[in-house]
Formats: sequence, structure tokens, C-alpha cells
Amino acid sequence: MPDKAKAAEAKAKGNTAFQAKDFKEAITHFTEAISHDPTDHVFFSNRSACFASLEQYEKALEDGTECVKLKPDWPKGYTRKGLAEFFLKKYDEAAETYKAGLKLAPEDATLKEGLQKAMDAKYDLPGAGAGAGGGGGGGGGFKFDPMALQAAAARNPKLKEYMQDQALMQKVGMLAQMGQGGNAMQQQMMQQMMMQDQRVLEVFMAMQGIDVSNMSPEDLGQEAPEPKSTPPPKPAPKKEEPPPDLRTPEQKEADEWKGKGNELYKKKQFKEAIEMYDKAIEKVPDDITYHNNKCAVLIEMGPENYDKVMDICKDLITRRYEINSANPGGASFEKVAKVFNRMASLHEKKKEFDQAIEMYNKALTEDNNRQTRNALRECERLKEKAEKEAYLDPVKAEEHREKGNEAFKEKKYAEAKLEYDEGIKRNPKDAKLYSNRAAALTKLMAYPDALRDLDECIKLDPTFVKAYSRKGTAHFHMKEYNKALKAYGDGLKIDPNNEECKNGQNQVLAKINETNRSGEVDEEQIRHAMADPEIQQIMHDPQIKMFLQELQTRPQEAQKQMAADPKLQEAVSKLVAAGIIRTG
Repeated sequence: MPDKAKAAEAKAKGNTAFQAKDFKEAITHFTEAISHDPTDHVFFSNRSACFASLEQYEKALEDGTECVKLKPDWPKGYTRKGLAEFFLKKYDEAAETYKAGLKLAPEDATLKEGLQKAMDAKYDLPGAGAGAGGGGGGGGGFKFDPMALQAAAARNPKLKEYMQDQALMQKVGMLAQMGQGGNAMQQQMMQQMMMQDQRVLEVFMAMQGIDVSNMSPEDLGQEAPEPKSTPPPKPAPKKEEPPPDLRTPEQKEADEWKGKGNELYKKKQFKEAIEMYDKAIEKVPDDITYHNNKCAVLIEMGPENYDKVMDICKDLITRRYEINSANPGGASFEKVAKVFNRMASLHEKKKEFDQAIEMYNKALTEDNNRQTRNALRECERLKEKAEKEAYLDPVKAEEHREKGNEAFKEKKYAEAKLEYDEGIKRNPKDAKLYSNRAAALTKLMAYPDALRDLDECIKLDPTFVKAYSRKGTAHFHMKEYNKALKAYGDGLKIDPNNEECKNGQNQVLAKINETNRSGEVDEEQIRHAMADPEIQQIMHDPQIKMFLQELQTRPQEAQKQMAADPKLQEAVSKLVAAGIIRTG
């Protein structure tokens, strides 16, 4: 049974730690809250934010996914999941996640910004992408994330006012750089400056996704400020006069009908909406907008209307100059571009991607805007996807696999790889093809490429033992002996009697012992080890640091510590395998 009282207590502690930027401590408390009540989506959402702040985006994605699973109608869960996917450079998945969230909250500023950023990064627009200065925080420091701050400002007018203060924002930027340094004294100076100016603290909290709009000074960890004398009111800005309405009475009435049609369209009352657009067209027949809106409704009413819509659009394009002569602006470049876009979307629905791309390009010649550019790129992606799907053929994939196996037996490894390439194109869900290509790549000494194929193979079939054996072999050749042992060990968990994994494991252990006895330092092995995030994490663990010092000064005491602590034994074994600790 969930213990909601203990869960709420742990959550409160986690929130306090999060506000203090102690993300690791916050994770501990949110994890405790989850253990008391694993059905509460908010706990996973909060922990996801902490992992994102530490740049542990894989874990952030796991929690974001679980949050959405527990509460699929909660928009904020999609922001957590989308953010993690974005920083993992899974731009397609991030875009889909943000779109799903926007279906629940169409006006959510954070979701809108996230979708735009994901789409820009997806198509490699300058300044886009997870490495372009966006941030979920990281490494215990701060990053200045304009997207997160703008999203918060859209919800909180006070933050919007802060952003207009140039001196304040310069201070925020300076503190963000200071926080990234990781130096303890810099961190202390940064905290002191934040406490001196509450506005800075509020800005940083907003960039971490915390809603400060309803917080009191006590909530922000400060005493309530003394009342200050209010400055004299600024003179009210002069109101700009609205531009004169130059529409004719007919155009005004047509726009009223159009407005009613738009409302009915949103309510999916399509027949009634068409009646409204027809009345608008009756009043002002020489304006493309009303015809185009009607076409949108007809498309929604079903495929039986597609040909009719296409005929209407073609007629509008043909009569564009006639329409403009009768009603200047009735067929402006922007309005004509929208007609081309309508035709393009229709071709997309009919899977006629070449025609759709042609229409999008024509729209861009009329009005070159970001929305159409993104739609064009998305259409090109869909075309490529459709072509790949049309190319799928498991029977031919198997033929290429057999040809690759024959070439492999004849030691024609490059030729074998080409056959496996073609096989994967024909059937990308066949785990054996990736494993076989990895074997060929290993023979060609392309070990990183082989490892990528083996990871994909294991993803498709986690019980395929040969993939673990080949993964161990690739790590062995790269002198990553700790990873090789893990790969062989994972294979033996599935099949304890597998000879390839047993022999591989023994080979690695023999090589480690040989290296230790030689007394020589293998620089390549050390370089690989120090680039391994797992080894880096172990080396930065305070307990490991103390153990290594103890090992130099009091080796017998260190041995006793290790014998009594299984976790320490595991960490030391990895360091020995990596060549960091030498024995013998």
C-alpha cells in the first residue's frame, strides 16, 4: 500500500534541495518518495528535472516516460520527456512528444518553444540543437537557457520585467559562467550574490522550471523585504491610434462570416462551417482566403473531397491575377502561398510526396517563411521513410545475408559488409544481420562501428548471446578490458554454458594478469579507460579516493575494507581491469 504521508514528506525535502540547486540530494529524496508511492507521476517528473539539471538525460528520459505513462493527460510530463529527448539529440521523438503535449495544452508556451527548437535542430538550422546553448543545467553548475527563461516569462509578467533590465541580465550571465567553473569558492561567491539580489535567484529558479509566480520571499529562502518608498509613477505612454479600417462594408461582413466559420471548424461542425464560408464568398468572391478556408474544411470531411479541393486550388492559382485586379490584395503572394501549401498537404495525405515537395517549393517562391520550410523538410523526411518502407523485403534480406556469409567464409570481409548493408536496408529488424555485419567490421578493425551494430542487435534481441560475445571481442581489441568482461558476463547470464563467452572471459583475465606482471604501462589502455564515463565516475567517488590513499599508506587495512564491502570490490575490479590499479 502506498504511504502517501511519507511520500509527501520526502517530496518536500526534495523540493527544498532542488531550490538549493543540490540536485543529487533532491534525487535521493524524490527516489524515496517514489519508493513510498510509485503511482504519483509528480515524483517522476521532479526527479526527471533533477537528472536533466545534472545532464543525465538518459535517466531523465526514463523518468519523463514513466511520468507520461502514469498521467498521460498531464502536459508537464511531456515537457520533461521532450526536454530529455532533445538533449539526447532524438529530435524526431522530441518533436512528437511536444506535439502530443500541445494536443492537451495548445497554448502552453514551454511546449511551443520546445517543439520549435526540436524542429529547428532536426533540420540542422544554425544555432539549433542540444549543443547550441540550450540547457537543462549540468554538472552542478548553471547554464543560461533563453528558451526556458522566455517560457517562464510568458507565464510570469514579473520575470518579463526583469528581462528588460540590462544590468540584471548581465549579472545573471556572469553568474551562470561563474557557476560552470565548479570551483567551491566561486560557487560560494555566486550564492552570496544571489542572496543579495532576490531577482537573480528568481531568474535562476525560473530557468530550472520552478514556478516562482506565487512564491513569497519566505518561500525563496529570504526574509520579507522592508517596504521601500515607491518611485514616482512614470508618465503613461501615449496610446497609438489603431490604423484606420479601410475595408468595405462587404469585406467586413465577409470577415464576420469567416470568423463564424472558423469557430465552427474548431468545433468540428464542418457542414455549418462551409455554409459560413460560402456566405463570405458570396459577399466577396475575389479573395482567396475564404476559398482556402473552405478547402480546409472539405479535406477534414474525408478523402472523397480531395479531388474537388485540388480543382478549387488549381482554379484559384489560374485566376490569381484576375482576382487581384478585381480586389487588390485578394490574391497576394502570402495568400497564394497558402493555396500551394494546401495543395502540398493534400498530396502528402495521398502519399504523393514528389508532387507535395513541388508545391511546397512553389509556396516558398511566393512567401519564404519558416513554417513552410519546416513543412518541406518534414515532407522530404516522410518521402525518405516511405521509400525505405517500400524497399523492405525480408526474403531478399535473407538472400543478402547468405551471400555475406559466403564472402565472410572466403575472408572477403569488405564484400561481406556490403551484402550485410543491403540486407539491413531490406530488413532493419533482423538482429542477426547487425551481428554479422559487426563480425565483418571487427575483421576490418572498425571496432567502434562494430560496437554500434552490436548495441542495435542487442536492442532488437536482448537474448542473442553471440552479440555479447562479439561485443566482448571488440572491446578486447580496443583494450577496454573492463567493458569486455562486462559484455562476456552479460552473455553468461543468459547462457551460463556458452563456450565463446567463457573463453573470451578467460582470455581477458589472462591479458589483465599478463599486463600486471609486465610492469609496463599501456598508454592506449589508460587513455581508453580515462575516457570511459563509468571509470570517471568511480575515480571521483570520495570512498574510492580514500581507498586508493589507504592502499598506498596502509595496504593491509585497505584489503580489509575491500573484503568487507562488495560494492567496493566491484569498483576496484573494474579499475584493475581498466589498468588504473595494478597488482602483482
